[in-house]
Amino acid sequence: VWGGVQKDGIPDLTNPPVMKAGEAEYLFDDDRVFGVSFNGEHRAYPLRILNAHEMANDVVGGVPFALAY
Repeated sequence: VWGGVQKDGIPDLTNPPVMKAGEAEYLFDDDRVFGVSFNGEHRAYPLRILNAHEMANDVVGGVPFALAY
């Protein structure tokens, strides 16, 4: 079944920029995030951003991983 999106039509996030929670002025207190924690390193990926990308590739705590939404 074809969903109307061409190959590579939705750009993934690869090694997205990292900022401290207080620096993310575009987020609201009630925004949902996907939280990831590996080897004592923690990241949050805002659902609002992932809605546009559906995929994030990153390395956290030395562990490469893919987050698909």
